[in-house]
Amino acid sequence: MLTIQDVNFSIGSAYVLRDINLNLEKGKIYGLLGPNGAGKTTLFKSMLGLTNYKGSISSDGRPVSTQEFGSLIEYPAFYNHLTAFENLWLHAQYAKLSSPDIDAALKQVDLSFARDKKFSQLSLGMKQRLGIARAFLGQAKYLLLDEPTNGLDPLGIKEIRLLLKERLKTSERCIVVSSHSLAEISNITDELIFIRGGRILKTMKNVYEDEKELEALYETIMNSIEAEGA
Repeated sequence: MLTIQDVNFSIGSAYVLRDINLNLEKGKIYGLLGPNGAGKTTLFKSMLGLTNYKGSISSDGRPVSTQEFGSLIEYPAFYNHLTAFENLWLHAQYAKLSSPDIDAALKQVDLSFARDKKFSQLSLGMKQRLGIARAFLGQAKYLLLDEPTNGLDPLGIKEIRLLLKERLKTSERCIVVSSHSLAEISNITDELIFIRGGRILKTMKNVYEDEKELEALYETIMNSIEAEGA
């Protein structure tokens, strides 16, 4: 379990994250929902140790290591002139991963056929899948995926959805996905986390298969005067 306790982060006198408390269990996919500027990406970066936050983040009762995380934050950056395999190999060397199974990672995201294709030759959906393969290359316990379907066509979105639900979700892995697409969040997640103004407004089980119902709930929570406790 990943435990986030009393996490705060401010820039000057302005709070970007305030009193964040979450327990994220392995075996589940969480949807992080909120408007632009709500603190979603900053929360991900804090988990990765990229901000000078106050509070604690622990894994199974001990201080969490950045090596336990895999992440896809914003658009995946790769070298255009290198192949899919070479890009993952280079990342493994940089991250000092021991014995990374790159071919297995490519197979898990259905990119074995593109092993020797240059990154510049890949479609946008394939590039996103390669970014996800890089995220869990070191057998990360926690995957943080920031807008993984952003810019994809309907087929690419479906591919990412099936990848998360049918291949990446395991009893030993926790996945947190942020997205503006309520339809996708309703389709892939087990739990919902609503964030606004750097505060967690509500956490709950995802029982919404209908996008319109989730949209109505989202608007109600975001427009509420008082934030509910998580």
